[in-house]
Amino acid sequence: MQQQTTSAWVFQELSSVFENQIPSTYKHFYIDLQTYFPLVVVFMLDHFYSIISMTSNDEKAPKKRSIQGCKATLVAAKCAPPDALRAGFPDLKRLGTYFGIYLGVGTVIFYALKNDIRGHKTIDFIDSLYLCVVTMTTVGYGDLVPHSYNAQLVCIFFITVGMCLFGIAVKIAAKYLVVKQQMVMVNALRMSRKMGPVEALKEIESVKIDYNKLKISLIAMAGHYVIGIFVLLTVEGMDFTDAIYCAFTTMTTTGFGDETFQEPFGRMFAVFWISTGTSCVGQLFLYIAEIYTDIETKKLAKQVISNNIIAKTDLEAADDIKDGKVYGAADMILYKLKEKGKIKQDDISVAMKDLNDVIKDVDVDDVTPPKSAQEK
Repeated sequence: MQQQTTSAWVFQELSSVFENQIPSTYKHFYIDLQTYFPLVVVFMLDHFYSIISMTSNDEKAPKKRSIQGCKATLVAAKCAPPDALRAGFPDLKRLGTYFGIYLGVGTVIFYALKNDIRGHKTIDFIDSLYLCVVTMTTVGYGDLVPHSYNAQLVCIFFITVGMCLFGIAVKIAAKYLVVKQQMVMVNALRMSRKMGPVEALKEIESVKIDYNKLKISLIAMAGHYVIGIFVLLTVEGMDFTDAIYCAFTTMTTTGFGDETFQEPFGRMFAVFWISTGTSCVGQLFLYIAEIYTDIETKKLAKQVISNNIIAKTDLEAADDIKDGKVYGAADMILYKLKEKGKIKQDDISVAMKDLNDVIKDVDVDDVTPPKSAQEK
């Protein structure tokens, strides 16, 4: 109920802004917005609450079903409780708070400096929010630029803070990959001790890398790209080539600035579209890095477990030529040391000759136990 009230308030505020700003050509889009906007906002708020609650390890968070299996444990670390990963990342909730504060403070300051901003202007509040987003995401179209000393200093400050926030996001992603790799290695070693290295290797070999998240991310980014092109065609009135060009340069944060959002509705859409678009690109790169990490972790786990296995060929190579037997661990150790180049056969021969000389010099009585010891 609270989420529906919030969405209604948001829509009421936007309606008051766009009531006299939307051209007659786009009235049908405005009617569709009245119909579907509350549902979209409720869905977004619910999804946002779910993400924040899950990342903060909240017991009241909506639980999502997951299928877990021992094979997925070894490479995908899915046998471990999901909270084991979430509990280590309280920075994610804090990062979301920082982004919210950044947008709020930046919008207020740019609104206060509206007279020091030049370029194509529409509505002051929307322009301020739009400028804050393109600054934070490093898109930087150049359609709105500071032209006073104070405004330029403010932009320098916000650009620096925005880059620091993205640096924190990269740090969280790197921590996620490292912790996941550690969990995979620990689970693989535990499996090796429990069921033996040979069986553990078979389990690891049978595990397949999960590409589903990468596929979903590609589909989501493609859909996001198509939506942006559609808005640029209908609201901004661009031709098809310019719309594709503008959407691509925006999502890759290139932002040449020759094709930008000029209409109030288009800029309000760009605030959400640019933020989510750059997030989609970042998520895609994270999934690519995660797949590469899974592949390398699988190789590393196999290599570590294989080092604990004595191959049959090694035993055969270490056999004594005369009677076909390995007398003990000493023979195997000598063979492996020779194989790795730590010692040479000449060193062993010299040591054995010295040992034989010492044994020959020892009198038989010196090694005969005392009589009292024999009686015992």
